[in-house]
Amino acid sequence: MKFILKAAIPTLLLLTFGTGVFADEATDKAAIRGVLTSYEKALNAADTAAIVDLYTVDGVQMAPDFPAAVGSKAVAAAYEGTFKAIDLKLTFSIDEVKLLGPDAALLRSHSNGTVKVNGSDQPAAPAAFKELFLLARENGEQWKFTHYSFSAAPASGQ
Repeated sequence: MKFILKAAIPTLLLLTFGTGVFADEATDKAAIRGVLTSYEKALNAADTAAIVDLYTVDGVQMAPDFPAAVGSKAVAAAYEGTFKAIDLKLTFSIDEVKLLGPDAALLRSHSNGTVKVNGSDQPAAPAAFKELFLLARENGEQWKFTHYSFSAAPASGQ
């Protein structure tokens, strides 16, 4: 009887903790996907305030051919400049969500849609990007972007 109990305990522990960890990981990954969904909606609506709220206070946005925007004010200015210049209509697809620790994660995505140059007579043109986000869980609760970088992507988007 003692032998059976000794053999069963590690299996029970594995099942108990394995299930708990998986549930937390699934919950975190779903929350991270939700942050990207919120970003997509805010970006397509040119809602700078909603976007800045998705970043940590010291968040960093790194756009191609521009200096890094570091901190809430700089991130807000970068998006305001973007929205004055262009109108984006993008759909994001997640390629990878990876938890790097209990309060850190990586999100890799690609997006496809259109970009319209504001103030021009040109129609909206097809656009595709690839994105990399680093996220942190603030105060043990809400996931936010700490770093975001993107670049133009081939037509396949990946």
